[in-house]
This record gives sequence, structure tokens and C-alpha cells, in this order.
Amino acid sequence: MKTVFLDIDGTLVADKGIVPESAIKAIKLAQQNGHKIFLCTGRAMPEIYPFILEIGFDGIIACGGNYVITEGQTLLDRAFSREDLEELYDYFHKHGIDFYAEANSGLYMSRGCDRHLQRMIDEPEAFGISIHVSESLAHFKSHLIARNDLFISDINKISFLGSDHPFEELAKHFEDKFELFDRVVPVFGENSGEISIKGTDKVIGIQLIMDHYDCDHEHTIAMGDGNNDLSMLKYCEVGVAMGNATAKLKEVAQIVSDHVNEDGLAKAFKLAGLIEEDTWNTLN
Repeated sequence: MKTVFLDIDGTLVADKGIVPESAIKAIKLAQQNGHKIFLCTGRAMPEIYPFILEIGFDGIIACGGNYVITEGQTLLDRAFSREDLEELYDYFHKHGIDFYAEANSGLYMSRGCDRHLQRMIDEPEAFGISIHVSESLAHFKSHLIARNDLFISDINKISFLGSDHPFEELAKHFEDKFELFDRVVPVFGENSGEISIKGTDKVIGIQLIMDHYDCDHEHTIAMGDGNNDLSMLKYCEVGVAMGNATAKLKEVAQIVSDHVNEDGLAKAFKLAGLIEEDTWNTLN
């Protein structure tokens, strides 16, 4: 039995926010072959929409490793302290940075973030984005909750939009206290990024799943496309990079598949030996 950890964006979910039929079939066939398939994503639980959950995964590592659930059991649930949030919010307000806070209970945006995203939706040309991207943003924004009080007890990640405030300056200010990632969502613009709890790593979630199921490391496989997947591809026995993956990720991967839009995940399952050649042929 292999234990497989899948990123969502750019790995499972293709452009236009859809999961290719070939990917769904490959996941189900792999599970029928006795393999366990887990999501391993930076997304918060409210961003893992029903059409993704309905595929039927064996468990979820969310929020970059801060929340882990399998078989209805929560293995890990980390959150920022109120003091952490006060420090971060004060800094954002002082430097005019718009943001939204991610929690298991919901996605909560600042009033500035509400206005910022709406401008991107209404005036895509001004931000250099396509109509399709603005439509995707509108769908995303519909899941955000605007409120003045953003001190929610289960916040485990904060995403911030682009601004004139240099990411390097923000990173230098907080690097000893939090984990920082720049341009995680490129459409959010220059100096955008994410802030997570210190020690956040997808590998933490992977290790908890391995302990829970008594999995052998030699039977682990990680599949991803972005630099935030580097640690899990390095950690697992086999690392698979999508054809649309970053150059850095492809460098550490043992297997490079096709683009996510070109049945890349289904091909990755074949290349990793999760489904047989004759089974693969039934997908075409």
C-alpha cells in the first residue's frame, strides 16, 4: 500500500478551478488498488469546496500542516494566539496592507480587503488580469466574510494582498516569530504573501498521518506544483512534480508528469505505479 499526499491548486485542481475527470478516476482506481490518498494543501478547510471533498479522500492536511483530520478524527488543530493577531493586525493597518484571515470556521476579510478584491473584480484591466481571473476572484470573494472584529479563535493562516510595502521588510520584521511565504497567489500582486504559525510545514501533517496509520516511509509519495510543496517532495520517498511545477520543484522531484490541464495528475498516478497500464488505458 502506498500513502499519497496531493496538493490541490495546480496539482488536483486545474485552470478554471475544475478537477479533471481523469484525475477523479485515477484517485478512485488507486484507492481500489488499496492505496490511501490524502489532500495536503495550504488551503483552509472552508476553501476545500464540496466538489473536492466529494471525490472521497482518506484524510486532509490543511492550512499548510496546521490542521489534520482523518477518519473523522482531528489529529492536529493549531491557531494563532490573540497576542499574535494583535501584533499582525497592527502592522497591517499601520502599513496599509489588506488581508484576510483563514480559519476552520470561515475566511474573514478586512474591510480594506473587501474593497481591494472588489476593485480587482470590477477593473481587471487596471490590475493586469483577465476576465476569467476576475470571475474566479468573484467566486472566491463570495466565500469570504467581511467583519470589523477579526479576532477569531481558530485562525491559523493570514493571506495579504499586494501593496507598496516591501515583502522583504515585512519578512525581516516577523521572520523570527512566524513563517512567511511571498507571492503564493500571484494574482494578488507584488508584495503579497502568507503568514503562518512558526513551524508550519506540510511535513508535520504527513508525519502525523504516517504515525496514525503506521505507514512505512518507503511507501510515501508526494505530488505538487509549487515551492510550498518543496518540503513534502523532499521528505517523501517519491516526489512527483506536475508539468506546470516550478523549476525548483522539478529539481527535487524523482518524477515529472504533464501539465495539470493535460491529465497530468492521472499520468502521475500511472508513473508512480498507483494504477496499472491497462487501467490507465481505460481513462482515455
